[in-house]
Amino acid sequence: LDMHHDASEATLNVCLGRDFTGAGLTLCGLRGGEPPSRGGGDGRERTLRHVHAHTRGHAILHLGRQRHGADDIVTGERYNLILWNKSSHHRLSKDFLAKYRSRPPAAPGGEAASGGEEAAPPDLACLSYTHDDDYENYKPYPPGKKPKPRGPGGG
Repeated sequence: LDMHHDASEATLNVCLGRDFTGAGLTLCGLRGGEPPSRGGGDGRERTLRHVHAHTRGHAILHLGRQRHGADDIVTGERYNLILWNKSSHHRLSKDFLAKYRSRPPAAPGGEAASGGEEAAPPDLACLSYTHDDDYENYKPYPPGKKPKPRGPGGG
């Protein structure tokens, strides 16, 4: 499953079973993360943070705005229960709207997916062929995938 954010405040992912290999969960930075000058991390949502190996009977909880993607299953079958937790009250707050609508922080350096700039190139594991306009600047599209169509006027 390509890199993405969930439309939730928190996501609980429970591995229910079957025998499988592969199928890790790659976790990257936070969308709208605070830059270091404001007490946060590096503010880069396309920075690799962790690769989680699913184990039957175990769960992982992450923020919905954390960029993540599921690696391919190599062998077998895996069943997961995914719970997306939302708060209507929080979603109407100025804090939520500001973070959700924000783009990667502006800084001299590489071009960001959403038109802003990042301080350094993204980690290749955190690129999204579905969501990053600059995907092809860093690696070729996977077989069978192509750039998303542009709106009227090419943008």
